[in-house]
Amino acid sequence: MQRIVLSLFILCGVVFAVPKVEFKNACVPLAQFSKSQKEVLLRSYLAGESEGFGLTLAAIAWKESCAGEYKMNFQDPSAGNFHAYIPGVINRYPQLKQNGFTQNMVGAMLVEDDEFAAKIAILELKFWQREHKGDWKNIIKSYNKGYSWKKNTSANAQAEKYYQEVAWRVKELESYFKGKDVQHVALELPKAHKESQEVKAQKKQEDFYAYGEDFIAHDFKFLPIYQVGNEFAAPYMPKKTVLKDFELLEIY
Repeated sequence: MQRIVLSLFILCGVVFAVPKVEFKNACVPLAQFSKSQKEVLLRSYLAGESEGFGLTLAAIAWKESCAGEYKMNFQDPSAGNFHAYIPGVINRYPQLKQNGFTQNMVGAMLVEDDEFAAKIAILELKFWQREHKGDWKNIIKSYNKGYSWKKNTSANAQAEKYYQEVAWRVKELESYFKGKDVQHVALELPKAHKESQEVKAQKKQEDFYAYGEDFIAHDFKFLPIYQVGNEFAAPYMPKKTVLKDFELLEIY
């Protein structure tokens, strides 16, 4: 009888054992990047190029998330390829409430939608570009530490280190983007983009909103967030509709 009981305990221990968790906790060298990481770098470059931040955005994606490998930082909290500071993103939308639920929703959007994450990162860079009158070093330091690096020695040291790491990556990427490897990725990018858009189209909400798709397509001020009252936040998925005479959804 004791043997049976002992066997049952051993069996339960096996069944309910804590699953093994493995952490890489490191970013492989650029030469060892996977196809998806290379695509993230190229997409980041293309997203920022027209604003003068092509290499900068790609370097930040490399530095912050290892080109899409580590998209969440619960300590900040920040999320996405460029690790946007989630409370700061919410602050851009006055009618979004700062609470745990909204932070979770915005964090999920930054992780799932690379285009949205890129728009937020470009907005941030452009803001600091105006603040620092185009001084690239200060732009990068403020992307990391806001205004605090000007007031705090420790924050300044961290911001300086961040700037040096991003600057080094920019130099590496200058050569990398001229290589044949990137050219091969670029040739396959349209196909990957089409597949990505098809997946997004399948997930789109069936609701009809008062504004057409082109209304926010090229304006970073109108990004895909809305909130009903102060209790719900979700991606704004605009669709073409004839109901343009009615303001069903407030855009801000």
